[in-house]
Amino acid sequence: MVAAILTISMISAQSTIAQDDGSVTGLSAPSEVQTFSSAFDTFVESDPQGFGVYDERDSSTFSPGEAITLYIEPVGFEYGTTAEEGDESLNTINFSADFIISDTEGNVLTGQQGLPVSEIISHHQNKEVFIPFTISQTTPFPVGDYVITYTIHDSNSGNSFDIVKEISISEE
Repeated sequence: MVAAILTISMISAQSTIAQDDGSVTGLSAPSEVQTFSSAFDTFVESDPQGFGVYDERDSSTFSPGEAITLYIEPVGFEYGTTAEEGDESLNTINFSADFIISDTEGNVLTGQQGLPVSEIISHHQNKEVFIPFTISQTTPFPVGDYVITYTIHDSNSGNSFDIVKEISISEE
């Protein structure tokens, strides 16, 4: 039996930057339509410090008891609105997450569903958003190979995407 607890750190965002010529930087311009997906994801050594500010891990091999942190940059999400500051409408980004850990034959060992990820409320439609997704081994996983299926849900659109990662637990 594999025991794990998920901690999804604060979801973070950096707003897009308007250029002198009126264009917008970021993962997508407002007129582009993207499917809700991961533009980029990688295992990292420690908690990311900002969008694109992380120490990439050089392998997907972890020690028994070691935290497993996946850095995810979602794109194609939708914005909600709220009117929390007087009459001004603010933008919201709201995700939830699931994960399943299985063995290489597809037998599910553990998982969690419907975990909230911190909501972002902003004056801007932020584009550069990242999710640091950490799975803590509350009981060290036995040495072996595993498959982690991460599912990210966009609460505003109802869309979801999966990221499937193969990992190894090794004493070395």
